[in-house]
Amino acid sequence: MKTSLAIVALILALVAPARAASVDMNERTCQDWLDADDDEQEQTLAWLRGYLSGKSGSSLYDFAGSRVDEAALKRYCQNHLTVGVISAAGQWKH
Repeated sequence: MKTSLAIVALILALVAPARAASVDMNERTCQDWLDADDDEQEQTLAWLRGYLSGKSGSSLYDFAGSRVDEAALKRYCQNHLTVGVISAAGQWKH
């Protein structure tokens, strides 16, 4: 009986949906962002845009600019792998 329960518990643990991990954005580097899959890169970019907008007090969202921001961040990060993504995101406007 205990063995059966242990097997069931193991199976449930393996098939349970993965929970999103919390990430300290101050710890994320350009290398981390470049290594992430497309979905995570997109989510990070959206978070960065919101973070920077909050810091500047702006509530505007430029949909067309998001692709420009992505290209600029990618270009910057490829040349600055150890820089944090928050710092790197601040560079895309310069």
